[in-house]
Amino acid sequence: MAGTPDLNGLSFLGYILTLTLVPIKDETPYADVFSLTWQGETLLESRVNYSIDGYFSVYFPTPMMFLGTLGDKEEEKSVAEAYVTDYHRDNVLATIDQQRTEFEQFNPQTTEEIAAYLTGPGANSVYRPSAILQLIDQAPETDTLAYHAANSNIPGYTDLLPVRYQAWMIGPDSLRGIDLETRLAQGVDADQLLVQMLNAYPNQPIQSGYYTGMTRAHHQVLKDAGLPEGLVDRMTNEAPSAQLLAAANTGKLRDENGNIRIPTQEELLEQLVRKDNQGKYMSPYTSDDVLAEWVNSAINANIGSTVGTGVGAAAGAYLGEKALEQVPFVGSFLGGAVGAEVGKSVGRETAISASGGWEAIRSTSDRSFDDISSMARYLKAKYGHTGNFADAMDATRQIYPELAETLAQVR
Repeated sequence: MAGTPDLNGLSFLGYILTLTLVPIKDETPYADVFSLTWQGETLLESRVNYSIDGYFSVYFPTPMMFLGTLGDKEEEKSVAEAYVTDYHRDNVLATIDQQRTEFEQFNPQTTEEIAAYLTGPGANSVYRPSAILQLIDQAPETDTLAYHAANSNIPGYTDLLPVRYQAWMIGPDSLRGIDLETRLAQGVDADQLLVQMLNAYPNQPIQSGYYTGMTRAHHQVLKDAGLPEGLVDRMTNEAPSAQLLAAANTGKLRDENGNIRIPTQEELLEQLVRKDNQGKYMSPYTSDDVLAEWVNSAINANIGSTVGTGVGAAAGAYLGEKALEQVPFVGSFLGGAVGAEVGKSVGRETAISASGGWEAIRSTSDRSFDDISSMARYLKAKYGHTGNFADAMDATRQIYPELAETLAQVR
């Protein structure tokens, strides 16, 4: 539908005056569009505008008197479709004839003439792909890549290039393969280019652009030509992880030469843990991947089964209730909740004591974490499959109660 139905005023007046005997007539406009597109460009379009008359009357078969006949609906629809198809065909052939005449009159031969045609009458022409192929065929034997780069801004040009040249033209401005090669030759460090590639990644979902269309075949072309593998592997629409962005921007993941490189998943995981005991949270596992001494002490003391829900909680709740009994109307209402908090505090101190005290905990730990989220993610990913993981977490969360909730949220 190309608009809202238009009610005929005279038919409506007749409908009223004849007490609904004469039917109301309305006219509904429609449009049927046939378009030929290529590489996102509309090269040809045919539009048919028509309308369908409708009649309505309370008294049947009065509308038939005005329509003249009551034919088969599917048959009428078929006739209409055939008419529209014929109309489109005639339009398409006429447009192609006109475009062929323009192409023959222009008769582009040289590189400059073809480029002029593509930006002029050939901008929207069915002869556009042929003209682009003709332009590609005229690439010189020397400086071929530079020639294609100069024409790559022509819509559709890059898509028709052979893979060995196409690989260099895919990507955002200044970060295509040809751009990276030029900047490396100018002395720009590969790690700086990698940081720029990571930071250029769009925040919104990618529909087109960035490195859309880049395949393994393209990657291999660039690697064979000598581009650093770390850069080529990053020429993808896969979103960089937060850890990778942080590593690249802070320079934490550099090789012996000081260059940033694409880290493995294992290396990204290791970025979460400190290699000392100066963090806020001590790791229950040492760098040898065994339980720290303080965790073993807590497990042997069976702290996980008594703290928080057993003796410690009971003692804390009792003390809390007794203290609140002295406050009218409050003790019975809040005693349980506050008592539980007191129980947690008492239970935590009990766990710390059973583990040897803070000094012992810190001195027997050679790894730590700056935040509870990093701790939960690291421990679950690194040790979640081990047999002693449940016991270790049960003991650790008595000292760090917030670990339980955070650990449950880790995927």
